[in-house]
Amino acid sequence: MILFLFFSIYSFASLTMSKYYLSDENNQLTINEIIKKQNSQYKILTNKNSSFKVTDATIWIKVEIDKKRTLEKNYVLEMQSFYRGHIELFNKNGKYLYKYGSSLPFSNMSYQYPKIAIPLSLDEGINILYLKITSSIKMNLHTKLWEEKAFQKKILDHTVFLAIYFSGMTLLIFYNFIFFLFSKERMFFIYVLFTSSILITMLFKTGIGFAYIWSDFPEINQLTGREFYYLFLILGVVFCKEYLHTKIKTPKLNIMLVITIYLGIAFLGLQLILSYEDSFIFLIILNFLSFFMMFITAIYHALVIKNTQAYYILLGWSFLIAGVLVALMRFLGVLEVNFLTVNTPEIGTFLEITLFSMALASSYRKKQVDLENSKYQLAQINKNLEKIIEEKNKDLIEKNKNLEHEVNLNSFLLKELSHRVKNNLQVILSFLSLQSKYCKKEEVKSLLDESRRRVNAISTLHELLIDTQEFNSVDIHRYLKKLLDYNKLIFNDLNIDLKTDIVSAKFPIEGATHLGLIVNELFNNSCKHAFKGIDNPKIEISLKAIDKQYTLIVKDNGSGLSENSKENLGSKIIKALISQLNGVYSLKSDDGFEYTIIFRIDDKGINNEYLDSRR
Repeated sequence: MILFLFFSIYSFASLTMSKYYLSDENNQLTINEIIKKQNSQYKILTNKNSSFKVTDATIWIKVEIDKKRTLEKNYVLEMQSFYRGHIELFNKNGKYLYKYGSSLPFSNMSYQYPKIAIPLSLDEGINILYLKITSSIKMNLHTKLWEEKAFQKKILDHTVFLAIYFSGMTLLIFYNFIFFLFSKERMFFIYVLFTSSILITMLFKTGIGFAYIWSDFPEINQLTGREFYYLFLILGVVFCKEYLHTKIKTPKLNIMLVITIYLGIAFLGLQLILSYEDSFIFLIILNFLSFFMMFITAIYHALVIKNTQAYYILLGWSFLIAGVLVALMRFLGVLEVNFLTVNTPEIGTFLEITLFSMALASSYRKKQVDLENSKYQLAQINKNLEKIIEEKNKDLIEKNKNLEHEVNLNSFLLKELSHRVKNNLQVILSFLSLQSKYCKKEEVKSLLDESRRRVNAISTLHELLIDTQEFNSVDIHRYLKKLLDYNKLIFNDLNIDLKTDIVSAKFPIEGATHLGLIVNELFNNSCKHAFKGIDNPKIEISLKAIDKQYTLIVKDNGSGLSENSKENLGSKIIKALISQLNGVYSLKSDDGFEYTIIFRIDDKGINNEYLDSRR
């Protein structure tokens, strides 16, 4: 469609037109004074000198049209590059014909065309017109005379072109925004902002925004659109920076791009407070700097780093720069005003954002391919790991089976060993009992009975180990209770009142053996020596614990110790066992007999350091 419009043949009026201009610096000349001036007092206006800087002066243009013989009478005078300001048209007699102002509603525009188009009715011969022009911004006064039919065709072609352009822009923005919503890729959002800034800039430049969006709000039309052009440059640098990953791949270039971004933001702020003429310098600086940095970055990534995706950026910016250069040369009068030179910015930007959209699609597709490859590689790694884990599990299962077999075997051996120890102790008990039965000497018999009770204390412990299937600890409450019940049965004829208060705790085998033998000796000593002449013999045995510190108290209501009593074998055994427990003891013999032992047993066994200072 663009090529079709470019090669369209326009029909021009069969006439010639001469243009002259005059600058009214003081803004005091009236139309009558202007009419009186001769052509020699004007300067000839051509396309090359039709550009005027920002000025407070009024520009008067005198247009002489020499119409030859033709049936066509209706013509259109078009001001092709005039955007902001006011124009008044007068005939050769000074009669007011037409007025245009950018502050007026769009409905005031002739032919409902966003640019200035002044309808004329020309007679045969020389027709003279005067235009009074004022503008608040830099202006180009490119005037062109059309036959009305040709102008109508031109409007149609231009409208079709802009419809294609803005529809394409809108579709690209919408497509990439939808893609952003689904993919959550920030690059697509940056692209949408970047493209939207171009779209709004072009709405101002082409006048389409004034024609179809804010036509009833001419105050919006007072904006120049440069604010969005700043955003376009800033977001263009951001897009280039993020798309090419300059922070990682080219840190030095990334710093320069970041500086350019911050300068653009600063210049945008100045644009809002400075005059049009003053801020125009900053726009030129940012325009050159941003294009230069983006172009250099794209070239470096494409040719040095060999990033094929950088070619999209390089080609896109090339199209845009080409469009800007053509428009600049047309603005300076180097190139003629025609369809191509007028619309190169639109063509350049459309090709640029199309290439950028293709770049995003290519980048996203590459990322998806890399992701699929990564998933495939991860799946292969998982399979290999599963095989390794499966093999390791087999080894662990085999080792666990072997370990379980060893544990069961050791448990069986320990149980068998305890059985044999118990059986051997029972044999020893039987021998001692038999020997005691046939012994005639009371002293020897008493010694045999004591040995039998000591062996029984150890045998009882092994019996509990076999019952509980625990071979490294025993419940001290259950052990001492069973031991005392056995000993009480032996001295049943004394009718002893036995009271016990024994804590329930797990004792290691070594500690339980020592404590059981101590309790056995103290109980037997009381039964044998304390209750001669005592009617109601009582024995109290308590074992209490506070934070792994144990206190054993064996107390009776017997006669106590005499001053002349000697230390017997039982007492020596008790002291030796207390020493093995690393404990301390005390005894009282005022009213009966009371033996107190303090020791400590923790999770590691007998504490060999505890109470040493008290001993």
